Amino acid sequence: MKGGVFESVSADKPEIGDTDTLSWRFRLAKRELYMKAVFLRSLLRSRLFRRPVVYVLGDSHVGIFLKRKPFAAHWFGPATAYNLKNPDSTTKSGKRLTDILRYLVRPDDKVLMVFGEIDCRVHIYNQWVTGKGSLTLDDVIGDTVSSYGAVLDRLYGRCVDFYVASAPPAAREGNIYGVPNYPPVEARCLINRVFNEKLSDYCGRRGYRFIDVYSRVADGEGFIRQEFSCEDGTHLKREAVKFFEEGLGLGNGGRT
Repeated sequence: MKGGVFESVSADKPEIGDTDTLSWRFRLAKRELYMKAVFLRSLLRSRLFRRPVVYVLGDSHVGIFLKRKPFAAHWFGPATAYNLKNPDSTTKSGKRLTDILRYLVRPDDKVLMVFGEIDCRVHIYNQWVTGKGSLTLDDVIGDTVSSYGAVLDRLYGRCVDFYVASAPPAAREGNIYGVPNYPPVEARCLINRVFNEKLSDYCGRRGYRFIDVYSRVADGEGFIRQEFSCEDGTHLKREAVKFFEEGLGLGNGGRT
């Protein structure tokens, strides 16, 4: 298996590492333990001082909310929007979501859902190519949003005070993980834009609150604007948190 989540990536020639080594597994476990520790610290402090919590649940894009009030960011690993409803997914994301809603979220808390970027960058295009014309690219994007929407419908049914974040603009990152059928640049920009349009439409028709950060940080091509982009070209900088805070109706946050 190729590619690593911790390797530095240059603009011209991304480094591709072996992710099936003991060293890589140790670094991955270390990262997960760190994010869990920060999540628990944020949660304990909010409970100690009786403050409402904004649970940020999702893939690695929750990282910009770490150590920032009133957020408690929980990384679900490489979880996808499509498989969030699947209780048997490899990341166990559906079970994690259910457990957090059942045991942690209180009536005065908020939940911010941050899923979809991995679908856009990796899985949607691959599903379209392997389908060999049985579905259009637009169909595959629509199926992904519908699958994600089924989970949002469940949140609504449980009376959870939730918000749905847009996926970030397309990544400039090359195929450092060696995934099959990695989308070309023009397809990546199209997929992210259409995914967000369909997700926004889904939320609008059901009255769910959609936070459109995509349009605030995308450049003319559909990539992340330089001032909001981390060096990997995939993740947003912490400067983008203010747009989420606006969407959540919060004032300026701070470190916890």
